[in-house]
Amino acid sequence: MATAFRYPTGARPLLIEETARRRMLEARVVALLEAANFAEIVLPVIDFAEPYAGIGHAASKRSYRFTDRDGELVAVRSDFTPMVARALAPSLNGNLPLRVFYRGDVIRCDASRLGKNRELFQIGAEIVGDPSRDADLEMLHLAAAIAAIFSESPLVVYSGGQHIDDPRFVEHDDTVSSSGSSRSLGFLGGVGSGRLLPSEEPRGTPRNSEERGYYTGVRFWVYGDERRAPLAQGGRYDTLYERFGKRAPAVGFTFTVN
Repeated sequence: MATAFRYPTGARPLLIEETARRRMLEARVVALLEAANFAEIVLPVIDFAEPYAGIGHAASKRSYRFTDRDGELVAVRSDFTPMVARALAPSLNGNLPLRVFYRGDVIRCDASRLGKNRELFQIGAEIVGDPSRDADLEMLHLAAAIAAIFSESPLVVYSGGQHIDDPRFVEHDDTVSSSGSSRSLGFLGGVGSGRLLPSEEPRGTPRNSEERGYYTGVRFWVYGDERRAPLAQGGRYDTLYERFGKRAPAVGFTFTVN
Protein backbone atom coordinates (compact mmCIF):
# COMPACT_ATOMS: atom_id res chain seq x y z
CA MET A 1 0.00 0.00 0.00
CA ALA A 2 2.98 2.34 0.46
CA THR A 3 3.21 2.91 -3.30
CA ALA A 4 -0.48 3.85 -3.61
CA PHE A 5 0.23 7.48 -2.68
CA ARG A 6 3.59 8.13 -4.32
CA TYR A 7 5.43 7.91 -7.64
CA PRO A 8 8.98 6.78 -8.43
CA THR A 9 11.67 9.35 -7.71
CA GLY A 10 11.70 12.06 -10.36
CA ALA A 11 8.31 11.17 -11.90
CA ARG A 12 4.95 12.87 -11.38
CA PRO A 13 1.70 13.53 -13.24
CA LEU A 14 0.70 16.88 -14.74
CA LEU A 15 -2.79 17.90 -13.72
CA ILE A 16 -5.24 20.15 -15.56
CA GLU A 17 -3.59 23.57 -15.29
CA GLU A 18 -0.04 22.31 -15.85
CA THR A 19 -1.11 20.22 -18.80
CA ALA A 20 -2.93 23.15 -20.39
CA ARG A 21 0.13 25.38 -19.98
CA ARG A 22 2.46 22.76 -21.47
CA ARG A 23 0.18 22.21 -24.47
CA MET A 24 -0.05 25.97 -25.05
CA LEU A 25 3.74 26.38 -25.01
CA GLU A 26 4.17 23.27 -27.15
CA ALA A 27 1.72 24.59 -29.75
CA ARG A 28 3.56 27.93 -29.99
CA VAL A 29 6.93 26.22 -30.46
CA VAL A 30 5.55 23.84 -33.09
CA ALA A 31 3.97 26.77 -34.96
CA LEU A 32 7.37 28.48 -35.16
CA LEU A 33 9.08 25.31 -36.37
CA GLU A 34 6.46 24.61 -39.03
CA ALA A 35 6.61 28.24 -40.21
CA ALA A 36 10.37 27.73 -40.67
CA ASN A 37 9.67 24.67 -42.89
CA PHE A 38 10.59 21.97 -40.40
CA ALA A 39 8.60 18.72 -40.68
CA GLU A 40 7.78 16.52 -37.69
CA ILE A 41 9.04 13.00 -37.11
CA VAL A 42 7.98 10.63 -34.32
CA LEU A 43 10.54 8.38 -32.64
CA PRO A 44 10.08 5.28 -30.47
CA VAL A 45 10.26 5.46 -26.70
CA ILE A 46 12.52 2.39 -26.51
CA ASP A 47 15.25 1.05 -28.76
CA PHE A 48 18.04 -1.49 -28.66
CA ALA A 49 20.96 -0.20 -26.58
CA GLU A 50 23.73 -1.56 -28.82
CA PRO A 51 23.50 0.97 -31.73
CA TYR A 52 24.26 3.82 -29.33
CA ALA A 53 27.24 2.24 -27.61
CA GLY A 54 30.18 4.61 -27.43
CA ILE A 55 28.27 7.78 -28.37
CA GLY A 56 29.04 9.54 -25.12
CA HIS A 57 29.81 8.13 -21.70
CA ALA A 58 27.51 10.60 -19.92
CA ALA A 59 24.54 9.71 -22.13
CA SER A 60 24.95 5.97 -21.63
CA LYS A 61 25.18 6.39 -17.86
CA ARG A 62 21.83 8.18 -17.64
CA SER A 63 19.84 5.71 -19.74
CA TYR A 64 17.44 3.23 -18.17
CA ARG A 65 18.25 -0.19 -19.59
CA PHE A 66 16.63 -3.56 -19.22
CA THR A 67 16.57 -6.99 -20.84
CA ASP A 68 13.29 -7.67 -22.60
CA ARG A 69 11.49 -11.01 -22.87
CA ASP A 70 13.50 -11.92 -25.97
CA GLY A 71 16.78 -11.43 -24.10
CA GLU A 72 17.62 -8.19 -25.97
CA LEU A 73 19.22 -5.26 -24.13
CA VAL A 74 16.83 -2.32 -24.55
CA ALA A 75 17.17 1.34 -23.51
CA VAL A 76 14.45 3.87 -22.73
CA ARG A 77 14.80 7.12 -24.69
CA SER A 78 17.13 9.55 -22.88
CA ASP A 79 18.52 11.62 -25.78
CA PHE A 80 16.68 12.42 -29.01
CA THR A 81 19.61 13.45 -31.21
CA PRO A 82 21.26 10.03 -31.72
CA MET A 83 17.82 8.48 -32.25
CA VAL A 84 17.09 11.03 -35.00
CA ALA A 85 20.36 10.11 -36.72
CA ARG A 86 19.64 6.37 -36.46
CA ALA A 87 16.13 6.84 -37.86
CA LEU A 88 17.03 9.15 -40.76
CA ALA A 89 20.44 7.88 -41.89
CA PRO A 90 19.23 4.82 -43.85
CA SER A 91 16.79 6.90 -45.91
CA LEU A 92 18.92 9.96 -46.67
CA ASN A 93 19.32 10.68 -50.37
CA GLY A 94 20.10 13.66 -52.54
CA ASN A 95 17.15 15.70 -51.26
CA LEU A 96 19.20 17.61 -48.72
CA PRO A 97 19.22 19.64 -46.60
CA LEU A 98 16.45 18.10 -44.55
CA ARG A 99 14.68 20.04 -41.80
CA VAL A 100 12.99 17.99 -39.09
CA PHE A 101 11.63 18.47 -35.58
CA TYR A 102 10.53 16.10 -32.84
CA ARG A 103 8.84 16.18 -29.45
CA GLY A 104 8.18 13.82 -26.58
CA ASP A 105 9.40 12.64 -23.20
CA VAL A 106 12.89 11.49 -22.30
CA ILE A 107 13.64 9.48 -19.16
CA ARG A 108 17.00 9.94 -17.45
CA CYS A 109 18.34 8.19 -14.38
CA ASP A 110 20.35 11.20 -13.22
CA ALA A 111 20.99 11.48 -9.52
CA SER A 112 17.80 13.12 -8.30
CA ARG A 113 17.51 16.03 -5.93
CA LEU A 114 14.33 17.32 -4.33
CA GLY A 115 12.23 18.72 -7.16
CA LYS A 116 14.46 17.24 -9.89
CA ASN A 117 12.53 15.48 -12.64
CA ARG A 118 13.74 12.35 -14.37
CA GLU A 119 10.93 12.47 -16.92
CA LEU A 120 11.39 15.51 -19.18
CA PHE A 121 9.37 16.81 -22.11
CA GLN A 122 11.53 17.99 -25.02
CA ILE A 123 11.05 19.71 -28.38
CA GLY A 124 13.97 19.89 -30.78
CA ALA A 125 14.93 20.48 -34.38
CA GLU A 126 17.83 19.90 -36.73
CA ILE A 127 19.06 20.62 -40.22
CA VAL A 128 20.64 17.58 -41.85
CA GLY A 129 22.95 17.83 -44.86
CA ASP A 130 24.09 21.46 -44.59
CA PRO A 131 27.66 21.99 -43.34
CA SER A 132 27.58 25.78 -43.70
CA ARG A 133 28.01 28.53 -41.16
CA ASP A 134 24.67 29.87 -42.40
CA ALA A 135 22.97 26.72 -41.08
CA ASP A 136 24.60 27.26 -37.68
CA LEU A 137 23.38 30.84 -37.64
CA GLU A 138 19.88 29.83 -38.76
CA MET A 139 19.57 27.44 -35.84
CA LEU A 140 20.84 30.07 -33.40
CA HIS A 141 18.23 32.52 -34.71
CA LEU A 142 15.48 29.90 -34.46
CA ALA A 143 16.49 28.87 -30.93
CA ALA A 144 16.49 32.55 -29.94
CA ALA A 145 12.99 33.04 -31.37
CA ILE A 146 11.70 30.00 -29.46
CA ALA A 147 13.39 31.18 -26.26
CA ALA A 148 11.41 34.41 -26.46
CA ILE A 149 8.26 32.32 -25.88
CA PHE A 150 9.57 31.26 -22.47
CA SER A 151 11.54 34.31 -21.37
CA GLU A 152 11.48 38.10 -21.55
CA SER A 153 15.27 38.39 -21.71
CA PRO A 154 16.77 35.13 -22.96
CA LEU A 155 20.52 34.72 -23.14
CA VAL A 156 22.24 32.73 -25.89
CA VAL A 157 25.85 31.67 -25.29
CA TYR A 158 27.95 29.79 -27.83
CA SER A 159 31.43 28.34 -28.02
CA GLY A 160 33.57 26.60 -30.63
CA GLY A 161 33.21 26.87 -34.37
CA GLN A 162 33.69 30.12 -36.24
CA HIS A 163 33.07 33.54 -34.75
CA ILE A 164 29.47 34.63 -35.28
CA ASP A 165 29.31 38.36 -35.96
CA ASP A 166 25.85 39.00 -34.58
CA PRO A 167 25.16 41.23 -31.54
CA ARG A 168 22.39 38.94 -30.31
CA PHE A 169 24.74 36.04 -29.61
CA VAL A 170 27.58 36.00 -27.14
CA GLU A 171 30.87 34.25 -27.69
CA HIS A 172 32.09 32.14 -24.81
CA ASP A 173 35.75 31.19 -24.44
CA ASP A 174 35.56 27.66 -23.12
CA THR A 175 39.32 27.57 -22.58
CA VAL A 176 39.12 30.10 -19.74
CA SER A 177 39.64 28.61 -16.32
CA SER A 178 37.61 29.41 -13.23
CA SER A 179 40.42 31.56 -11.82
CA GLY A 180 38.39 34.76 -11.80
CA SER A 181 38.89 36.01 -15.36
CA SER A 182 35.76 37.67 -16.64
CA ARG A 183 33.90 36.40 -19.66
CA SER A 184 31.89 38.59 -21.96
CA LEU A 185 28.17 37.83 -21.93
CA GLY A 186 25.47 39.94 -23.54
CA PHE A 187 21.70 39.83 -23.54
CA LEU A 188 19.61 38.89 -26.53
CA GLY A 189 17.78 41.54 -28.48
CA GLY A 190 19.94 44.51 -27.51
CA VAL A 191 18.39 44.80 -24.04
CA GLY A 192 21.83 45.29 -22.58
CA SER A 193 25.25 43.78 -22.14
CA GLY A 194 27.67 43.38 -19.31
CA ARG A 195 30.74 41.75 -17.85
CA LEU A 196 29.97 38.82 -15.62
CA LEU A 197 32.45 37.00 -13.44
CA PRO A 198 32.47 33.19 -13.68
CA SER A 199 30.73 32.97 -10.29
CA GLU A 200 27.85 35.01 -11.76
CA GLU A 201 27.50 33.03 -14.98
CA PRO A 202 24.38 31.04 -15.75
CA ARG A 203 24.51 27.54 -14.37
CA GLY A 204 25.59 24.99 -16.94
CA THR A 205 27.91 27.41 -18.74
CA PRO A 206 30.54 25.20 -20.42
CA ARG A 207 33.99 24.62 -18.98
CA ASN A 208 37.07 23.30 -20.72
CA SER A 209 36.57 19.97 -18.93
CA GLU A 210 33.07 19.42 -20.30
CA GLU A 211 32.61 16.27 -22.36
CA ARG A 212 31.75 17.21 -25.94
CA GLY A 213 30.10 13.89 -26.68
CA TYR A 214 29.06 13.77 -30.35
CA TYR A 215 29.49 17.52 -30.96
CA THR A 216 32.15 18.50 -33.50
CA GLY A 217 31.72 22.25 -33.99
CA VAL A 218 29.79 25.14 -32.54
CA ARG A 219 27.87 24.52 -29.31
CA PHE A 220 25.30 26.81 -27.75
CA TRP A 221 23.15 27.15 -24.65
CA VAL A 222 19.95 29.17 -24.24
CA TYR A 223 19.00 30.58 -20.83
CA GLY A 224 15.80 32.09 -19.49
CA ASP A 225 15.34 34.99 -17.11
CA GLU A 226 16.58 33.18 -14.01
CA ARG A 227 19.81 31.86 -15.63
CA ARG A 228 19.68 28.84 -13.33
CA ALA A 229 19.76 26.13 -15.99
CA PRO A 230 19.63 26.11 -19.80
CA LEU A 231 16.23 26.10 -21.46
CA ALA A 232 17.91 24.53 -24.48
CA GLN A 233 21.24 23.42 -25.83
CA GLY A 234 22.52 22.38 -29.20
CA GLY A 235 25.30 22.54 -31.71
CA ARG A 236 26.88 20.88 -34.70
CA TYR A 237 27.51 17.12 -34.98
CA ASP A 238 28.99 16.31 -38.37
CA THR A 239 30.10 12.72 -37.66
CA LEU A 240 27.07 11.33 -35.83
CA TYR A 241 25.16 10.17 -38.94
CA GLU A 242 28.20 8.29 -40.20
CA ARG A 243 27.88 6.00 -37.18
CA PHE A 244 24.55 4.86 -38.64
CA GLY A 245 25.75 4.30 -42.19
CA LYS A 246 25.42 7.65 -43.96
CA ARG A 247 27.73 10.66 -43.97
CA ALA A 248 25.73 13.83 -43.35
CA PRO A 249 26.58 17.01 -41.44
CA ALA A 250 23.94 18.16 -38.99
CA VAL A 251 23.19 20.97 -36.56
CA GLY A 252 20.33 21.17 -34.10
CA PHE A 253 19.00 22.03 -30.66
CA THR A 254 16.66 20.67 -28.03
CA PHE A 255 14.43 22.60 -25.61
CA THR A 256 13.43 21.02 -22.31
CA VAL A 257 9.96 22.19 -21.31
CA ASN A 258 9.19 22.03 -17.59
